[in-house]
Amino acid sequence: MRKSVLFALLLIPVFGFSQNQPDSSDYYFNMGLFKLYSKKYEAAEKDFSKAITHNKKHKKAINNRGICKMNTDRYEEAIKDFSMALNIDAKFVEARYNRAYCYYTERYFKEAIKDLDRVIKETIDFADAYFYRGMSKISSNQFETSCDDIQKASELNHFEAQMAAEIFCN
Repeated sequence: MRKSVLFALLLIPVFGFSQNQPDSSDYYFNMGLFKLYSKKYEAAEKDFSKAITHNKKHKKAINNRGICKMNTDRYEEAIKDFSMALNIDAKFVEARYNRAYCYYTERYFKEAIKDLDRVIKETIDFADAYFYRGMSKISSNQFETSCDDIQKASELNHFEAQMAAEIFCN
């Protein structure tokens, strides 16, 4: 009983305040979040698209729609969404990191490194950013500086970086 009350209280921000306005950007954004967290990516993507229809500059909805596309292996489409979010707010670190991850996955290492440079500049101790920048450098034959990134990610307790450090940096 207590758990269901707590769960219901957690859903109030999602459903309670926006339910009266089903045609609002926030309503569809919140519905999309709920579906995203439930790993219902296609349904979440539709809700985020509706939120964007109501507010073309809703950078979080655009970013989250990109995450849905990324989680369904549609990296090129996701890159377009993350770029759109960055056109709205060039300092939107989450979108920049997500785009960098997609670039890395699609083997666009130069672009990944460029985005990860900015992410690292704007955040402190982001292990994933150091790891993927290091791996992008290794993949693009920039061995001299790749181990610095791998080692930094390893110091930040990034498990894959610890393994990569043993393989590439010893």
